[in-house]
Amino acid sequence: MFITANIKFKRLFKIAFAWACLHIVLHANVIAGEEEPAAHAQTDGTALYAKVGGREITLDEYNQTYARTIRQRYYHSKPPEAELAAVRQEIADELITRELLLLEADRSGMQPDKESIQVTLQQYDQRYASSPRWQQERARLLGALKVKLEQDDLLRQLESKVKNIAPPSEKQVRSYYEQNMDKFTEPMRQKLSLILLTVDPSSSTEIWQAAMDTGKELVKQLHDGADFAEFARLYSGDVSAEHGGDMGYVHREMLSESVQKAIDELQPGQISEPVRTLHGVAILRLDDRQTERLRDFSDVRDRAYKLWIRENSETAWMEFRSRLRLDTPVTVFVNVVDSDNDV
Repeated sequence: MFITANIKFKRLFKIAFAWACLHIVLHANVIAGEEEPAAHAQTDGTALYAKVGGREITLDEYNQTYARTIRQRYYHSKPPEAELAAVRQEIADELITRELLLLEADRSGMQPDKESIQVTLQQYDQRYASSPRWQQERARLLGALKVKLEQDDLLRQLESKVKNIAPPSEKQVRSYYEQNMDKFTEPMRQKLSLILLTVDPSSSTEIWQAAMDTGKELVKQLHDGADFAEFARLYSGDVSAEHGGDMGYVHREMLSESVQKAIDELQPGQISEPVRTLHGVAILRLDDRQTERLRDFSDVRDRAYKLWIRENSETAWMEFRSRLRLDTPVTVFVNVVDSDNDV
């Protein structure tokens, strides 16, 4: 039991430590690789990856972020060689952008929500209170977590401020609707009823053939006037059986190719021949077919308004980030993107 508990704590400890490690300055000499030259360093000898305005990103921070991203994204396996450069560039851009945003938050005089952050820190402290290892690392980890939480809160505030754009005029909403009619067009849909004679996929050919023969007999009786809903309740293994086989309206994308092909040949009110599916033999009735339809502006005005807000606020945020990159001096000391070293 002790071994199990110890392993569990190690996992939790690693999560907490990884969450904080972006802002823990490590004084180790090992960086991306022994042959990687340190192009620039702090006075204490810590190698730098980049300088953003007056803020510094250490090479250790980059390497920690890279290693964590690879573990999370590729489940502890090495990423494909073709993707390495893109992943390294993505991490580099995100680290630099984060520092740019923190600089802007500082210039704007924003302050973190200290009360909320303190509550979160107390929750962490309580969660690991019984662990000797947590107590040993407690001061350093809580300090690092506090910095991380404060910075995350500032970033949330800044993003909320930038995305808080002026609402669109009625003319702008209508224009958005007219330029994005595909977003307000209902796809073709069909109202179906189903009788599913369930068959285990691994069943023998004989069993499948028996189900198909039963299906043909049921179709014959349906054409002779038998009640489809009653047959569905008696024979169908689908959840729709309790509703007489009524599946309601479904879109094309919801159906298998073989089923949709059978339905395409029907007119409302007609019944298909038995169709083999993954889960058995299906008999379908097309009850109604509604073609693709553009909804009137008056019906979707609120949705168009919300979509305009969402898309334009996201655009404002992306443009804001880009402007910061152009307006703030950024110096990169180490080319991590083309590095051949494993982190």
